[in-house]
Amino acid sequence: MTANTSPKPGAPAHEPNLLKEVMPGPRLAILAESLFLANLMIIPGLGFALLVALWFTKRGVATPLELNHLEQTVVTSLWGGAILVGVSAAIFVMGGFGNPVSWVVGIIYFTCFHASLILLGVLGLNRAILGKPWRFPILGPALSEALRSRP
Repeated sequence: MTANTSPKPGAPAHEPNLLKEVMPGPRLAILAESLFLANLMIIPGLGFALLVALWFTKRGVATPLELNHLEQTVVTSLWGGAILVGVSAAIFVMGGFGNPVSWVVGIIYFTCFHASLILLGVLGLNRAILGKPWRFPILGPALSEALRSRP
């Protein structure tokens, strides 16, 4: 499509040119996904507190796409944190702190689950940058009908 022609009816919507646009997606969605990753990697606890504060201050004014990324990151942080801490504690309670097998299983579990959350967070950040909806598998809430029909 050139500058002098208009898009054809039924043509796909504007696709961002990632070579010219730095972050074509909504800033609030990108911020939510970035805080999710910061909570997991750089500033645990503080990243979660900032994410929850963002949720409480922006959920009423956010677009459906921004709200999607806010909901996904907050809910996944809550469920992911509960599962991460709960299963880790259960491994040590059942196996005992003095048992080397408990430490091996606990560290392997924690590392794998934590790395999986980071990988899914990177995928969510990618979707936010592209301006597309995202659902964390298993842990994330279901997408609304309007967002489900988007690619």
